[in-house]
Amino acid sequence: MSSSSITSGGVGERGVSSKCACGLDVKIFTSKTQENPGRPFFRCVSKRDVNTWTSKRDNHLFKWVEDVVFEEVEDALPRLSIIANEISKIKAEVNEIDAMMKELKEEDMANKKELRKFMMCFKVGFVWLCFMTILCSFVLFRQGNQNTFMLSY
Repeated sequence: MSSSSITSGGVGERGVSSKCACGLDVKIFTSKTQENPGRPFFRCVSKRDVNTWTSKRDNHLFKWVEDVVFEEVEDALPRLSIIANEISKIKAEVNEIDAMMKELKEEDMANKKELRKFMMCFKVGFVWLCFMTILCSFVLFRQGNQNTFMLSY
């Protein structure tokens, strides 16, 4: 498997750009050589004859598609690792928020029970106050209707 790769930005550039260093567009072609039949590759779209291009390809982009794909995957792996770490952090935060929501719901239920008890005590107290007011009014008015003896000299 021959792996020639002359890139548009010099040796070591990864992936493939849409333009060659010569300024021409980059396209995918299929090899018709006996060494690499049917093997896809990137090269610039030259208006020159193919034989002329192959003899002067040192200034032009040429890369096998599988090399480009391998580089792209290699470059994506660290980013995927970072994304996986971020997802793990977000999942941990979601679990914390779920736990806090559960605590708040439990606290809310306890507060509602306490409020119901307070309201019941308030109602009982209000009824008791009304009863005592009526009783006191009854006693005072009853005493006001009785004839009292006044002793005078």
